[in-house]
Amino acid sequence: MRAVVILLALLAAAKLGYQEYLFRGAAREALIGAYKEHAVQACQRDARTQTLGLGQQAWVNPKTIRLLIGKSSIDVYPWQVDDPMWNARYRNPYLVLTAIQKTATVACEYDIVNAAASVSRM
Repeated sequence: MRAVVILLALLAAAKLGYQEYLFRGAAREALIGAYKEHAVQACQRDARTQTLGLGQQAWVNPKTIRLLIGKSSIDVYPWQVDDPMWNARYRNPYLVLTAIQKTATVACEYDIVNAAASVSRM
C-alpha cells in the first residue's frame, strides 16, 4: 500500500512539474513574440549600433533571442527591497538579442518595462 501512495505522489509531482514547464515555455514565447519588434527598433536606434559597425539588418535577424528576468549586473541584494533599483535587479523582464559582427559578438539588452535598449560588445 505504501508503494502505491509513493507512486501516486511521484506521478502528481511529475504532472505539476510538467505543467509548470509548459506554462513557463509558453509565457517566454509569448513575451518574445510580443516585444521582439520593439526590441529590434530600439536596438537599431541605439547610437552604439553604428559605432560598432552593425547595420540595421543585424538586429532584424539576430543570432539568439533570450528572455531574462532581472539584470544581474545591478548591485542590489535581495533583502534591500526598499532600493529603487530592486525591481530592475530581480523583477523586470529583459530581451537580449545577440548579433554576430566580423570581429566580435554584440548584444543588445532591451528593457521591456522602460522600453530602452543598450548595445554592448561581448
